[in-house]
Amino acid sequence: MSEFDKFAENYHESLRKSLAVTRTSDEYQAEYKVRLLKNHLSQGGSGLTVLDFGCGVGLSLPYLLEQFSDSKIFATDVSEVSLEIVRAQFPEVTIIDSTLNAVEKFDLIFMSTVLHHVTGSTRVEILKNLLANLKPDGRLVVIEHNTYNPLTRRIVSNCPMDVDAELISMRDIKKLLGADCGFKIRETGYCSFFPEPLKVLAKLDRVLKKIPIGGQYFVVATP
Repeated sequence: MSEFDKFAENYHESLRKSLAVTRTSDEYQAEYKVRLLKNHLSQGGSGLTVLDFGCGVGLSLPYLLEQFSDSKIFATDVSEVSLEIVRAQFPEVTIIDSTLNAVEKFDLIFMSTVLHHVTGSTRVEILKNLLANLKPDGRLVVIEHNTYNPLTRRIVSNCPMDVDAELISMRDIKKLLGADCGFKIRETGYCSFFPEPLKVLAKLDRVLKKIPIGGQYFVVATP
């Protein structure tokens, strides 16, 4: 049994309470990150094999299915309760128990706010496993919380699901992916600069991506 099983049934409620200070919905955050994901791909968005690693209850899946409508979407998570919810709500998504026994190789692996739940050497183990499951021209896209943003740190500290979280900086995640795990870093940037009420300004994120004040950051890596 995963420690996240107990959060699965009330996941949306817990996340909405944590995000209330920003007046931003969990759906908006999920859609924003999937759009960012697609915007930073050199390949087209069709005919791909896409894995949502650490999918939780499937918050990103409706947007992955929308933005990658001609692709095959896979999902996995350590929480079996969460995966049961995904199975019921998204029958078109292929569930895999673990990338260790995945038959497919993936064009794209999406890892959204997952690594801060993973500690120590387990991070290296998971990332090396993901590297082995990428196609030679595939991409891993990691989105994590910005350790420099005080509002982000406040949200994480008040979120029950993040009680044991260990935030990781962009600098450390670049070292983890590159020197420790053998990925090549292709692109990085800060994101989530504007809350949902100011979403019309989100188009400025590309201009601001080098300024470390966004709520989160992204790293694009390849084998």
